[in-house]
Amino acid sequence: MIQDIYHHKMEVVYDGEAVLEENDYIIAFQGRNVYMKKQKDETSGAFLTCEDILPVEYRKEAMEKFRRDAIYLLCLDGRRLFLLPEKYLSSCPQAQQKDINIFREKNEEERPVSFAMITAWHLYRWYEETKFCGACGVRLRHGQKERTMVCPICGNVIYPRIYPAIIAGIYDDDRLLLTKMSPDARYYALVSGYCEVGETVEDTVRREVMEETGLSVKDIRYYKSQPWASSQSILSGFFARLDGDSHIHIDERELCEARWVKRDKLEDCYSKNGVSLTAEMMEYFQKHPEEFEIKRMGTSEE
Repeated sequence: MIQDIYHHKMEVVYDGEAVLEENDYIIAFQGRNVYMKKQKDETSGAFLTCEDILPVEYRKEAMEKFRRDAIYLLCLDGRRLFLLPEKYLSSCPQAQQKDINIFREKNEEERPVSFAMITAWHLYRWYEETKFCGACGVRLRHGQKERTMVCPICGNVIYPRIYPAIIAGIYDDDRLLLTKMSPDARYYALVSGYCEVGETVEDTVRREVMEETGLSVKDIRYYKSQPWASSQSILSGFFARLDGDSHIHIDERELCEARWVKRDKLEDCYSKNGVSLTAEMMEYFQKHPEEFEIKRMGTSEE
């Protein structure tokens, strides 16, 4: 999955005292576009540094401006990454604008950079949407001890926005329930949805499956989780066994298609880019039939 960067290490703990240096990584966004280092080929790219874009004779003066506006985001393999306003990179000849969906490309060598980039975009969206206090309307300030925005008047503290959501692989013997939200979707998905206030994630699985397909489930089993920055979410993946009638009653407000697909027909139903939790869960069901035999199933309700 996108977060599986193996021997690489990304740290997202906030450092309110971090100061931008010339060899630190820098990044900027314009909506859903990112400014990366210009490449000769079509690879996802690399991060820029201040050394890349600032001539030596102007660097000292420019760095003072950069430091005032830079926001520390994360650290990748010991190199810090800072967010800058778009104006600093939009006219930079060394920068290239790309769609943030480059993180979906199948390129394991560049996955650490792609994961850091899309995580940076998650934080960028939060900073863009969190400028004023929702309680009193005053401009917020950056917290110093942790990643927060703080109101200097009423003390309101706002943390980064992370929406909890579930992905549910519903199976019936050798069949897996697949869905599509749009007829234009290239691949199938699994039942998914956001948690409501007061719900456990297991309750969310039951509710979303019932709402979208009219099916009941049991033997809910946790699989894995995944940060999914493009929707500012943290996804929890579960497998669950059908409980009762397998006839699907689709909610057309949520889905355009829902169908049972046999294990030996799943091969062309999911992406092979190795990025998403949804695709990995489909592949896991396809390649590990022994894990879904009733006699070997553990449940979250025992």
